Amino acid sequence: MKKSCISLFIVLFSANCFLLEVSSHFQKFKGFSWESCGKPDDPIHVKTLHVYPNPIPSPGYALAPASATTLIDLLSPLPVNVTLEKEVAGAWVKIPCVDDRGSCYYPDACDRLVQVFMTLTGLCPYSLSPSSLSCRCPLKAGDYVWPTSGIYIPNFSLPDKLTNFRLQLILGNSEKELGCLKVNFSLASGLLNQHNEM
Repeated sequence: MKKSCISLFIVLFSANCFLLEVSSHFQKFKGFSWESCGKPDDPIHVKTLHVYPNPIPSPGYALAPASATTLIDLLSPLPVNVTLEKEVAGAWVKIPCVDDRGSCYYPDACDRLVQVFMTLTGLCPYSLSPSSLSCRCPLKAGDYVWPTSGIYIPNFSLPDKLTNFRLQLILGNSEKELGCLKVNFSLASGLLNQHNEM
């Protein structure tokens, strides 16, 4: 999923973090995992996605190297639907969309991504296609690689326990889905001495 999906995970994860309210109820550590939830003929596919440390510390830095491919140019408007949930007492609770953070629908994420890439240049993916301009709209078809740039995770005043989240990104609309990505991750107050890369 070219810059699209992976970047959206990295960018929206960073943005959404400011809205997370954490329950003090103990949660079992689920850690980081991801899967493609798209159709076989979707043009955008994530090839690799890793997050380290695992669980993600708050506050602290996380690394998220990734690679993705898109078979088509991604043009504006690029609709994206984001669903963000947290685990509370064993049940998943949807985090509402507030100030463009949480479970939101973005009618055009293309320009939004470019703005983030221009501000946080470390998030701009390397294109493996020499003719592509990997940080501008339209996003050219090709393979993309995100380096291991650190993403700062602020202090969310989490209890000394883990909090599990799941995120789903759907690119496109009901007429034409371009790709889908599901990500599970856990946030921890401090490092809890569990640094497992997945």
